[in-house]
Amino acid sequence: MLPFQSSEIEAPLVDQTSRVRDREMLERALADFEARGGKVQVVDTTKRSTSAPAFVISARREEALQADQQRANADAAATAPPAQQLSDESLVRLLRARALAGDTLRTAAKRLQEPLERCHALARTHRLPFKAGYVKGGSRS
Repeated sequence: MLPFQSSEIEAPLVDQTSRVRDREMLERALADFEARGGKVQVVDTTKRSTSAPAFVISARREEALQADQQRANADAAATAPPAQQLSDESLVRLLRARALAGDTLRTAAKRLQEPLERCHALARTHRLPFKAGYVKGGSRS
């Protein structure tokens, strides 16, 4: 055996909560599929079909599903009642907490569902210590 080889199989470490979350996600997806009239056929792992094509996940299908989900989210946001506007003092407190948590200004604005321009103006006025983020298309000076 070579010195860089090990006799143990190196498996990736996956915490239990992510496995439970993935299992629940799959169960919900299966329940949705069956609710739409789909049927699941259980096939023994030792059986193979010589005439059937190999199983392939279509990237186009995944993109279509994501586009449908985005449209559904946009429709839900359009029909949702408008959120109450936070006062400047409340927003400054929340922004300060997000800055201390290590968020960028853009992430904090998204999480607080406030316009980036308003958050930027308040952060500048109150000198909030936001982490510098990646700026697409150029360097930050």
